Amino acid sequence: MTNFTLVRTDKNMRKKVSVASAATLMSRLQRNVENQRIMTMRERMAGTTRKDLYAEMVSGLHRVFASVRLKVSANGSLSVVGYNGMLLLSIGPFYEEQQLVAAKQMVKVLPTTALAFVGSSGATLKVMVRVELPSDMMQQSEEGMKSFFSTAYLIATNIYGSLFHEPVNASGVADGESPMMASCRITADAQPYMNHKAAPLAVTGNENVFAGHGYILLPDEIKNADTKGLMAFVNDKYHLRFNRLRGCVEYLDKNRSYLGWSPADERFRNGLTISAREIGLDVWNNDVARYLNSNRITTYDPLDDYLFALGNKWDGTDHIGRLASTVKTDLKQWQEWFRLWFVGMVAQWMGRNVKYANSIVPLLISPQGYHKSTFCRALLPPELRWGYLDNLIMDEKKSVMQAMADFLLINLDEFNSISPKTQQGFLKNTIQLTTVNVKRPYAKRREDLPRLASFIATSNMTEVLSDPSGSRRFFVVRLTEPIDTDYKPNYEQLYAQAVEAVMRNEQRWFDKNQMALVMEHNRSYELRGSADMLFHDHFDIALDTADGEYMTAGAIYALLRKKAGATAVTESIQKFGRYLSNLPGIVKRTSKYGVQYLVKQIK
Repeated sequence: MTNFTLVRTDKNMRKKVSVASAATLMSRLQRNVENQRIMTMRERMAGTTRKDLYAEMVSGLHRVFASVRLKVSANGSLSVVGYNGMLLLSIGPFYEEQQLVAAKQMVKVLPTTALAFVGSSGATLKVMVRVELPSDMMQQSEEGMKSFFSTAYLIATNIYGSLFHEPVNASGVADGESPMMASCRITADAQPYMNHKAAPLAVTGNENVFAGHGYILLPDEIKNADTKGLMAFVNDKYHLRFNRLRGCVEYLDKNRSYLGWSPADERFRNGLTISAREIGLDVWNNDVARYLNSNRITTYDPLDDYLFALGNKWDGTDHIGRLASTVKTDLKQWQEWFRLWFVGMVAQWMGRNVKYANSIVPLLISPQGYHKSTFCRALLPPELRWGYLDNLIMDEKKSVMQAMADFLLINLDEFNSISPKTQQGFLKNTIQLTTVNVKRPYAKRREDLPRLASFIATSNMTEVLSDPSGSRRFFVVRLTEPIDTDYKPNYEQLYAQAVEAVMRNEQRWFDKNQMALVMEHNRSYELRGSADMLFHDHFDIALDTADGEYMTAGAIYALLRKKAGATAVTESIQKFGRYLSNLPGIVKRTSKYGVQYLVKQIK
């Protein structure tokens, strides 16, 4: 099998070139499972978007080139001296280890797969695809070989892309660079896959088959000259990108870039089809849709780009605390709890909340005109404000699930309008989800997507919490004066500080003591039912049997109805039982009569 070029940069920033066979490379991948540096890097990189951190940790690791043989020129640069019959694809990222394992099994199905192994970050799958080099390779110029490998990659990415919903690209190639220069870092994999008898993918003229096997793999639309004309026509007029977070293709009109990016919706696609046919291209709606929804469109992640640009830029100033200080409240823990929530929100974006989601929700309460909604919207920087949503209808469960995957911050505006039933059921469970199961537009099946959104809430009313057991997920903030919305945060520093806190694994959840404080604080803001109010009129919580007696919820309920009248108690006995069970400080025991509570009647 092919020998591969390995390149590393020494401490003097000089490039060193060596050669390794496929068998040597596979053996090295297996030995590297014991390499603590690589394993530590994968642990630190798990769920983060810090590309700068990745670049720092992989520096010094060899880079493997699959398609070209290289040497170091006199000026220290790399030059091509030959070609290999290999393509190097990168598939992913995958968010679960089992997805990565399954992907490796899937690529084994294709006879062109020569090698497959886990990438250095531990989140991608690297696949080397055998390809039949042109017979006149020695007469080809370097530009001609670039064209050959570009065609080969087009075929291979279409074939392998049909197996996955994840991006399939040439590995380690920047925009505008030839896929001929695809490469990846030396990595670690306990079970890499190698197929010595991989069938080469032939790329000759208009025929693209597995050499010697007759399997036609090139999709018809690639052979169609009108399709190539369509792609040239579209790319001449528009910039296109697949927004990974929104799950849709977006376009930017090159002649009217001031309008910004817009979704490539049905209206746009229909207009594009008409325009293409007007200039003589024999294409239809399906051709346009097929192109726009293919992996030929560059993948774009706006959140990843924003967080990556922050780098290690935090200046050490407490920007999170400064932002919190614009909110005037008598809640002593406001700044502390706001920081927990804010860092948790950024951790959610970075994919660090794998086991437990950001289930803390600040609930801002004040009269109208205190700028609550303005403050919530301004929590996101202008570049990410597309990710703010404040008109979500909680009763539309499918929309809620989709919003949690598509948006970054959801404001439950007018929280008091959410029914007690929804608070106690759907909302309570939704806030703690780490993934959401949705069906993307044009998708054929439902899929589990990482949850991005965190929640914040606002209300003009004080009695808003209807679920005593679920209220620990909220902390109520009663405003004493309007929020200072004239203050404009330094967003770059604000989020650089939050990213730094996440990377240090700073606490972003309520501990046991904080949870007790939250529950006690929130009692003043609970929707009190008639049984709740009557209970405190006629009973106190007792500390021991010398001061009180054990009674079941049914006995207490019956006594309240007797004292206040049957019509005065409007709640069911089941709801009253839940209220007693969550009453802070109440002593309870299990007996043959059921759960009993230690209470003292007020005479």
